[in-house]
This record gives sequence, structure tokens and C-alpha cells, in this order.
Amino acid sequence: MATQITTPRRRSEKSRMAIVRATRELLLERGFDKLSIEAVAARAGVGKQTIYRWWPSRHALVADVILEDADRILRPITPTDDVAADVCRWAVDLAAALTTARGNAMLRILTTAGMEHPDTAARLRAGFSTPLHETVRSRLLAAGFDPAVAKDAADAIVGGVVYAILSEGRSFARGRAESITRTVIGGVRTP
Repeated sequence: MATQITTPRRRSEKSRMAIVRATRELLLERGFDKLSIEAVAARAGVGKQTIYRWWPSRHALVADVILEDADRILRPITPTDDVAADVCRWAVDLAAALTTARGNAMLRILTTAGMEHPDTAARLRAGFSTPLHETVRSRLLAAGFDPAVAKDAADAIVGGVVYAILSEGRSFARGRAESITRTVIGGVRTP
């Protein structure tokens, strides 16, 4: 009778994926405040020490899980000859992603985790917030906007959409993302 031997790396990867899946599920069910390493370990079918082998803290675990999902939200802007329409399309897509149940939970968890732990905040900024701003800023720079104006406009567009979604939750009307974007670009556009 042949016995199948699982290599340590495959076993470790299987455990890691179970931990990520369990964390994602528990975040959606309970939120960040009620997430515990014990609950993740129980759901994933691993010991707490297995979790701490990869992540030094609950904050670090949550940051990694959230950032794994960030690629669904972090999209480039497809350039055309109409910068306002390009950024509006992108902003509406961002709003659509952040007003789904999963996207909205992710945004709230990012905000909470970032406020509670400086190292986590830095990782989340680098992996999520900064790329959002940079996407808009780069498109505005490519359209000939002054660098300082492009930076401020990117802050206003991303901040305006994200803040409104944090305030209103899933009820945020996606068309408002276009309105916010057109208002900002219209206000900074040179004649």
C-alpha cells in the first residue's frame, strides 16, 4: 500500500491558504474588532503558533488578507483623449467595487486596522491608498496638469469618493463618483 507523502512546503501553503480564507470569512462575518487569532486558528484547523509563524500580529494578518484582495480594486485608468471621462469611468468603477458587500467591508476594515496600528497603516497606505492616488495623479500628469495640481486633484477625487462611501456605506450612489470627479477636474482645469 503506497502512502502519499506531503512535502512540508505544500502542507505549509495549504495551511497558509486555510488561514487566509478563514480570516477573510471571519472579517466579513464579525468585522475587524471581533476577529481573534483563536477564531482564525479554529476555523482554519491550525494551531495559533502556525498563524504566528507567518504573521507577527492580528493587524499584520488582516493587512495581508486585505491587500490580497486589493488587486480587484486597484485598476489602471485606460487613457483616451478625454481625461475627465477617463477618470470618471475609473472613479465609478472604484465606487462600484467599494460598495459591494465585500468591498465595503474591506474599506471599513482597512480604515479601522490602519487607525489602530501604525505599522499596519503604513503597509495599507503603500499597498492600497498610495496606488489609488497615484493612478489618478499619473493620468492627470499625462494630460498636462501641473504636478502640484494633479496631486491635489487626485487627493480630492480619491478622498471624496472614499470618504463618501465610508460615510454612506453601500447606499452611496455610484453616479456621485462621476459628479465628484467632474467637479474636481472642472475646478482645476486650465482654460
